[in-house]
Amino acid sequence: MATKTPDDQDRERVIRIAIAVAIGILVILFALFNRERVTVDWILFERDSRLIYVIIGSALLGALADRLLQRRHRSPKK
Repeated sequence: MATKTPDDQDRERVIRIAIAVAIGILVILFALFNRERVTVDWILFERDSRLIYVIIGSALLGALADRLLQRRHRSPKK
């Protein structure tokens, strides 16, 4: 098994950050182009909301779920 050098780790980190920034920009642009009002079922009630808020809220909840799963996966094994 090959060990990654510090240069490889730095390069990998920069690539991950660049991909994350690109995805963030795409989500923001997608949300900005979808600002009309839609009826949304918020589980307990329905309400007319701007689609931009639904998109951004979904992206934030997805990011939160990802972070929680990564922390669980990285926890030290006993």
